[in-house]
Amino acid sequence: MTRVQLTGAEWEFIGPYLPIGEYGPYPERLRQQFEGVIWRFKTGGQWWEMPAEFGAWSTVHNRFRQWRDAGVFEALMDEDVLTALEKAAAEAEKARSKGGDCDEQTGQETEGGRKREERRCIRRRRKPRLKAALLGRSRGGQSSKIHVVGDQKCRPLAFILTAGQAADSPQFIPVLRKVRVRGPLGRPRTRPGAVAGDKAYSSHGNRAHLRKRRIKAVIPEKKDQAANRKKKGSRGGRPVSHDADLYKGRNTVERLINKLKAWRGIATRYDKTPESYLAGLHLRASMIWLRDLTQTT
Repeated sequence: MTRVQLTGAEWEFIGPYLPIGEYGPYPERLRQQFEGVIWRFKTGGQWWEMPAEFGAWSTVHNRFRQWRDAGVFEALMDEDVLTALEKAAAEAEKARSKGGDCDEQTGQETEGGRKREERRCIRRRRKPRLKAALLGRSRGGQSSKIHVVGDQKCRPLAFILTAGQAADSPQFIPVLRKVRVRGPLGRPRTRPGAVAGDKAYSSHGNRAHLRKRRIKAVIPEKKDQAANRKKKGSRGGRPVSHDADLYKGRNTVERLINKLKAWRGIATRYDKTPESYLAGLHLRASMIWLRDLTQTT
């Protein structure tokens, strides 16, 4: 059974964003270590059960922690990286339509005579650890809850991780504020045209926030909220309506969650710390974007 987790086109994009440090790892080993991290979150297996094709499991685990603390996995979800990915996919499609081949970037000669690819190292400060473990009681036991915003193509845009018993409605505004989509020109967009959500997000505060930012709310009203509004008469305000046709597209979020949980390590949190689980979540999200854009070209 093959252990390859990345295609050549996918690694060609990811490789330059991995910092190699002053003393290693050697560039030729980066790919197998990164694929080892993917294998761990995809299968949900323990680190020490990792196949030998990825190298020593302790080395892969240490490399994962270094990449996590450096913000590599979160940086792969940044709007600048996604824009570069979309631009590369568009250029590849344009070159293919013209019948030409894309030029490959040659390596740079080092002092020791060995060629090493130019890498766009991500320099970030060590992030402060989250105060809580973000584990809480739910119907399935101790677990965490993922609050996610996705686009119409079932691609994730922003995440927030909370304990399993946390309510959905209070996280609506915080996760929406993290949305940043950069286009070919100008500043990144933070205001979508419309936001669809289920009845759990129906609240006066959420609707007021969307109305203030001139975002169309596609959220149905709860029955108890409608009954309380009718009891107040004219003081209860106007009836809440939503676009039924746009609401049919709300299942894109459910399909996105199914994509995220296709990896067993994401469906069930085996990590003790929330930082490691969030790193795996961002890794899975970046792979969704990468597979979607590489398959289109």
